[in-house]
Amino acid sequence: MQNKKRTIIVVVFMCAAMVLSSASVTLGKRASSTASAPPIVVKAAVPSFERERDTLIDREFERRAHIKFDWIQFPVTEYMKRVKQLLTTSGDKPDIFVINKEMVQRFGPQGLLLDLRPYLKQMPNLQRWMDKYPQIYDSIVSEDGKLYGIDGFNTYGQMPIGYLLREDIFYRNGMLLPKTFDELYDSLKQLKQIYPDSKPISNRWGPDHLLDNFFMAYHTQSGIYFNNDDMTFKFGPIEPNFKKAVELAHKFYEARLIDPDFTTDSDAQFFENITKGKTFALFGEYFTEMDGWVEKGKKQDPLFSLKAVQPPITENGLQALLPVQYANSQGDWVIAVNAYSNHTDELIRLLDYQYSDEMMELTNWGIEGETFKWVNGERKYAVKLQTKLNSTGTVTPEQVGVDGRTGIWPPYDQDAEYARKWGAVGLEGQRMYNDNVSRIGFFSGPTVSFNQDEMVEITKVMTPLNKFRTEKLIKFVTGELTMDTDWNYFQEELEKLGVRRVLDMYRAKYAKLPDERKKLNTVIK
Repeated sequence: MQNKKRTIIVVVFMCAAMVLSSASVTLGKRASSTASAPPIVVKAAVPSFERERDTLIDREFERRAHIKFDWIQFPVTEYMKRVKQLLTTSGDKPDIFVINKEMVQRFGPQGLLLDLRPYLKQMPNLQRWMDKYPQIYDSIVSEDGKLYGIDGFNTYGQMPIGYLLREDIFYRNGMLLPKTFDELYDSLKQLKQIYPDSKPISNRWGPDHLLDNFFMAYHTQSGIYFNNDDMTFKFGPIEPNFKKAVELAHKFYEARLIDPDFTTDSDAQFFENITKGKTFALFGEYFTEMDGWVEKGKKQDPLFSLKAVQPPITENGLQALLPVQYANSQGDWVIAVNAYSNHTDELIRLLDYQYSDEMMELTNWGIEGETFKWVNGERKYAVKLQTKLNSTGTVTPEQVGVDGRTGIWPPYDQDAEYARKWGAVGLEGQRMYNDNVSRIGFFSGPTVSFNQDEMVEITKVMTPLNKFRTEKLIKFVTGELTMDTDWNYFQEELEKLGVRRVLDMYRAKYAKLPDERKKLNTVIK
């Protein structure tokens, strides 16, 4: 049996190698027909996404664009910090790079970023998407009409995260799946007694990732945000509902229902808590990962089962909300061009080419006949690209570059993501949340822009304020600070740090927006 298994693995691996070899030969034939002039070399800074930029699809992207990339990559978790350092220090800057909106507002007026607006007539593919999603333009254009970047976008939006429960654990212990936070608290408390070594609620990516879910449960957020009910900008920590959210988080922590390492847990520890049966409830986690967790969990416990549930209801009758991922990234991921690059014309052509059907197909699906084929009018991945379990010798999408990460943040095809990543469990949860978006979605407000002086003022206030806020909130949740003796001081310090001034700036900018931009965008498709 063992030899038979090895034989199967070898055969599968050889088939995978033949796919890659065939692709390389094909690409070699194609490349021979290109112009004899050598391609230009462009320096590009992008998040690494934990893979190299030398896959089959990366090479084909360069061949079609007739550009050779000199990649500058940083891990996703520290990318924005590292690229900001790159842009503020002396030395050569990349020709093209991904940044966030804060950097757009900072570096654009300084002259580092190319104003793309004069080039829009040369970018018909981009214009086609702007006609469909005007927010691609509206969310990034400056007050004086400059377009210092292109807002990253997907083919359509979604609600990508939600509340997940180990339904088998609840059922086998005679419990119904909880619908309120009170029911969840009572159930997890009982499970903690049954499984004393458990960590009923686990977390990753730092304290904000968990705590933000408590805040959104009370329809508020940890910073300046757009209140969907009042249609105005607010600062969450000074609102009455924010205090209730912190009290609820402390209640769960005090009962030992939240992993004591929730501020520092690594991805590896988080995954272990889930797949080895230590965690029973997840707040704001991605549906795309559910099927992988279930598969690994079943190796430890054949009954392992995860289910996405509707967001719980608070004691005052509010149903928890979760953020909506729009088709456009609302300024979080922006593609910008160095105003001093020697390759402006080529970069403009490259950007527009990324938004063509041809290149979107390449970066999301790959090459017809090699990584995908058409079946009944729909694209289908080659069988060997439909799994991420490369322990069997199969070729993963990341290895070939069929993952939407090739190029400079090209549009992400959601249908390709479904075909590539999703299993039945995750897809069921995703559809449930999407179907209820009007009721459980926390919608982003209109984007407001600030000039350079205003950004300096906001940064001076919000940088120390955010640090102070996070440090204190952790202490309130863990009980090191108490509501009775420390909350008023916390509020007073927030006021002293100048948050009212910044809040007034946001509200003033919103008041100046044209009426058609003062509305909530509640459409995700």
